[in-house]
Amino acid sequence: MLGITGTNLSLHIIEFPSGRFGYVGSVPTDLCDQVPADRAAILGQRAFSDPKTNQSMMWKAPSFATLEDAIAHAKDRGHSPMWKNEPQ
Repeated sequence: MLGITGTNLSLHIIEFPSGRFGYVGSVPTDLCDQVPADRAAILGQRAFSDPKTNQSMMWKAPSFATLEDAIAHAKDRGHSPMWKNEPQ
C-alpha cells in the first residue's frame, strides 16, 4: 500500500474468508498502521524509509472482528465507508 492522503476515495469494506472484515482498494494511510516492511513489500516497491530510523517500513490496513468495528474505525477518522455498495 502506498501512502494516500488528502483525497476523497471510495472506501469499501469486505468480509474476508476468515470471517474478519477489512478495507480494500486505495486505503488511506490514516486508517493503517506503519509496520516494518516485509520482503514482499520491499520487492513490490511498497516499502518506504522511515526518516527517523532509516528502517524499511510499509502501511498495513487493519482487520476487524465485526463489521461495526470496521465502520467505526473509518468514521472515527473522518471517512465514509461502503458495505455492499451502500454508504454506512
